[in-house]
Amino acid sequence: MRYKSKIKILTAGLFTLSATSCSDILEKEPILDTSSSIIFASNSKIEANLDGLYATLGSGIPSYFFETDYRGEDIERIIDNGGLNSYDMNISVSGSSSAWNNMYKTIGEVNEFLNNLENAKNVIGEDYDRVKSEALFLRALSYYYLNVLYARTYKLNPNAKSVPLRLGTPRTLENDLAASTIEEVHNQILSDLSDSNISFLGDEVGTLNGITHATKAAAYTLRQRIYLEREEWSKAIAEGEKVKGYSLVDLRTVFIAPYLTNENIFSFPYSDKKKNSLAGSYYVGNNVAIDDNYGVTANPLYKQQQDVRISDLSIVRGDRITIAKYTDRSTGTDWIPVFRYAEVLLNLSEAYYNTGKEAEAKELLLQVRRRSIPKNVDALDDSKLTGTTLRDAIYNERRLEFLGEGIRSIDIHRRGETFLKRAGSLREIKVEPTDKNYIWPIPLSETTQNKVLTADN
Repeated sequence: MRYKSKIKILTAGLFTLSATSCSDILEKEPILDTSSSIIFASNSKIEANLDGLYATLGSGIPSYFFETDYRGEDIERIIDNGGLNSYDMNISVSGSSSAWNNMYKTIGEVNEFLNNLENAKNVIGEDYDRVKSEALFLRALSYYYLNVLYARTYKLNPNAKSVPLRLGTPRTLENDLAASTIEEVHNQILSDLSDSNISFLGDEVGTLNGITHATKAAAYTLRQRIYLEREEWSKAIAEGEKVKGYSLVDLRTVFIAPYLTNENIFSFPYSDKKKNSLAGSYYVGNNVAIDDNYGVTANPLYKQQQDVRISDLSIVRGDRITIAKYTDRSTGTDWIPVFRYAEVLLNLSEAYYNTGKEAEAKELLLQVRRRSIPKNVDALDDSKLTGTTLRDAIYNERRLEFLGEGIRSIDIHRRGETFLKRAGSLREIKVEPTDKNYIWPIPLSETTQNKVLTADN
């Protein structure tokens, strides 16, 4: 299969070039504006165009990643920068356009790709179903991201408006398209991630292709997130239990090149030599630092020096503590983790807790915690992990484990909780689920063309 030979080429490129070659995957240019007869003339060109779809989505992932992370309360802003309006929960109709435009660009290119792929079945041959399923995964992930930022909480109202479901090609789309409900967007995501489609995805673990391309595990993890949001706990458990072949590793290696560990499920390579690099924003502390006064690390149980996440993955800089997961400031190359196995386990822990299976929930919680801090030095009393104490421990473990990975604000949103941050000792930011700024406004770039949508949708 050409798919396997492509893996070898990419893997060789990763090790024989420099660290910056990790970003080559995201530097491929989509070629959808070229004649489809040329693009789909050979298997290799179709595969190259598929890589271009990953590149399109990947080009917008840094913006989405920063914005979702800044919405959480476990980090604090350092500078007065317009790019940190997300921290202040104060995004304007112009400031909300980057993620929207990128996700819909990806969706449009995926739709065009799928349309042309149907006419090239004889060219792609046995790889047809796998290529189609990878493209559908990217569309599903794009709609998931849009739903996180621009829709309210399923738990509070599944029929609340979300975003327009654009499923046609760019040439046939009408500008005026009403927003679908959260329920409808979820159903589309689950349709793109159907069992049939997932069955054609790869199942490689710890390889370049297995981490930077859609796999069964990545699709199961995305479905698990959807079911957590819907509080369909048994289904969330079923999805997590399907993720096979992965394991927890030394957490420090997850964030060090070449990033090819058995814990990384799906990641986007990212390179930016400027101040907007991950290292510049987090490690150096150009934009944000860990909120040691009001965030999760204000709790002594989540700031123990024997914990690798504190001793090795954070660093003291003057009067603040910064995140040391992304440290490549010289080239600006770090990988953005989308899904890793620790999340699958903590998702399972939360779902088990909510189905009354405390023993299973506790076991998985401690499995994640114990790889970072051994029991004999941990101040956490395992015997007290029951009831709401266990629930809170699961929530706090997620906050520490994924500090600087954009997951905290997603958890707040899906649970319908209040965003509560303290911007210094004199100012509090409190945003309730019903408040206008709980979600981002539909951007001006959309409403000027789509006459049936308003900023408030």
